[in-house]
Amino acid sequence: MFGITKCIMRGSSRQQLTSKRGRNFYKGTGSGAMGRHTKRGGYLIEWEKVRSFVVPDLTDFKLLPYVSRSTQKTTGAFSAKDYFMKNEQSATDRIA
Repeated sequence: MFGITKCIMRGSSRQQLTSKRGRNFYKGTGSGAMGRHTKRGGYLIEWEKVRSFVVPDLTDFKLLPYVSRSTQKTTGAFSAKDYFMKNEQSATDRIA
């Protein structure tokens, strides 16, 4: 406990935090335990610890994720060749 408070008072370094740096601190992997180990070497999943994601009902939602409102709608098939042709045309329009 005292090692952590000393480092905070001195200021933090901007080096990466690994298991070999930073005394009295365990970085972990960000994953939580979803169960427990049994006496015989097995693993028992506790379903109340398993993460579940609640997604709201988006049936009448008007916006699309990561899409600007000013984006033009396209119809039909769209290939990489079409994309590059469109970008070449816009580049020539900017030059002219």
